[in-house]
This record gives sequence, C-alpha cells and structure tokens, in this order.
Amino acid sequence: MNLLDTVVVTSRSFSKNEGLAHALNANYSKVIFNDSGATLQGQELINFLSSADKAIIGIEEISAEVLQQLPNLKVISKYGVGINNLDINSLTSKGVKLGFTPGVNKQSVAELALTLTLLSLRKIHNNHTEISKGIWSQEKGSELFGKTIGLLGFGNIGQKFASFLKPFDCKIIIFDEKIYSNKELSSIREHLGLTPDKLYQEDLPTVLNHSDILSIHVPLLPETKDMISKKELSLLKSSISIINTARGGIVNESDLHAFLLNNPDAFA
Repeated sequence: MNLLDTVVVTSRSFSKNEGLAHALNANYSKVIFNDSGATLQGQELINFLSSADKAIIGIEEISAEVLQQLPNLKVISKYGVGINNLDINSLTSKGVKLGFTPGVNKQSVAELALTLTLLSLRKIHNNHTEISKGIWSQEKGSELFGKTIGLLGFGNIGQKFASFLKPFDCKIIIFDEKIYSNKELSSIREHLGLTPDKLYQEDLPTVLNHSDILSIHVPLLPETKDMISKKELSLLKSSISIINTARGGIVNESDLHAFLLNNPDAFA
C-alpha cells in the first residue's frame, strides 16, 4: 500500500462508485473523495486539490491557473474519455503526468447512440408525451432498417456503433480527419462483416447531404467547436435525426434550435 501520496478524487461518479472507491482505498492510505455531489470549479476546486499528490478527475476544468496553485500535484488520471477540460501544454510544462484510457467507454456510448437513434425514428419521445396527456395519436415513425447513417468521427466509439448496425442493413458513410487507406477500410469492413457499398468515407458535405441519421463521435477541440452550425445544418434532410453523444459544443445550439423549429420532422 502507498503510504506517502495523497490521492484526491474530484469526479462525482467515481466517488460514488463503491467498487472503485474500495480498490483505491486498498492501494492508498490517504484518499479524499468528492462526496458533495457538486462539480467543483474555480477556487473551490483548487482548495479541494490543495493536498493532492495525485488526482482523479472527471469533467472538472484543470486550467493553467488551477495548476499554478497546485505545486505538489504530480499525476492526473482522467476518469472517462475526452481531455478537452485539461490544459495539456501546462501539464507538460509543469511535468504533471497524465493517465487516461482512450475508448474505455466505447460500448456504453455506442449503445446509447443506438438507443437514441431507435427512439428518434420510432417517435417514442412524442408518443410518451402525448399518451401522458391522454392523447392517442398512434404516430408510427419509421424503421432503422436500410437507413443511411452518417458518422462524424470513426474512432473507438464510431467503429463500435457501426458494428451494431450490421443487422439493420444500413449504409454507413464516415467523415473523419484521418483519411483511411483502402487497405485500412478493407480491414475494418472485414472485421465488421460489411461490404464496400455499406461502409465508405466521404467529405463532410457529402455525409451531411445523404444521411438519414447523423451520429457525432468527435472530440471537442478548437477546430470542432460549432462544427455543425447553420451552414452544415442547411445541408441536412428535413427529417434528419441528429445524435450527439460526444460534446455539446460541437453543435451550435442556437442554430440547431432554429433548424428544429423550421423542420418539425427532424430530431436531435
């Protein structure tokens, strides 16, 4: 057991997880959990981390200003994926080590994306609301079978989601900053059991123009913030289902709201 280092856990979900807490306590004698149920920020976050040699963080923003006031911090472990809340340059310059596991949540997020896709197509949200009000509209929705799915981002989660779509005989068009070679795509298709006409890569306008469902799986970076805005939304079908299980800032919410008001058959 480590008797020297103090581990501070800011992540609320990690702190509530009895199994994770037990495992951490079994390896470290000094552990502090965030039991407040609140997301810590600013001076409150700095105060909470003040004794930390090592920290386990979730969505808390670790900026240069925060790091400057934590001279004892040596290691940060990111609970979950997505490191947009970390100032990587400051971590590097201060010699703070970072640990995280890309793709660790791919199964969970891909399942959620599939759930939301089916919910959107079958109009379950509308029917539930109307039935609760005593309205029996019998709105049927449509099937996922045979639809064209646009995937923005084709990393761990995008590929896992694609694997779920094979029984539905969907056409999957991907957009990713990485340009996949024919050999790479062929290997992925073979792994997923898909033919070339069922999975291929295109530019962003083409993906947007042809998709029945648009599922977003890119990180939130300066270059992806507002990636889907008025111009991109204008390329979508009026009945599009937009599924964003990545980060909210990737889609401009004001533009999305206007798009949904003008396209009542669309879903997000």
